[in-house]
Amino acid sequence: MLCMWFFLLIKREVPDLKTKPTQIFFHLVAEFFTSIMLIIGGIGYLIEQSWGTAVFFIAVGMLIYSTINAAGFYGQLKDWPMFIALIVFAFISFLFAILIVLLEYLLI
Repeated sequence: MLCMWFFLLIKREVPDLKTKPTQIFFHLVAEFFTSIMLIIGGIGYLIEQSWGTAVFFIAVGMLIYSTINAAGFYGQLKDWPMFIALIVFAFISFLFAILIVLLEYLLI
């Protein structure tokens, strides 16, 4: 997410910066925080910190919301390959969250 937005902003391929500056600003802030939380949560989970699992779940929830929201944006544009990719990504994220729950809490 961070890299994608970095490159889109560098290449000036975010037309909403001119047409909807407030909306895209808050969208970028949300995606930045989602990315940072995913990194922190993933690291915390992998090094088995007590807070890692909680941060991971919060971050995955943020990611699922973000991908579903982005899918709606691309669906409105009728960009079906991107729409499908985002729906699949949201589904995979949901499956990872379920897998972690099974591994951490039910299969002990």
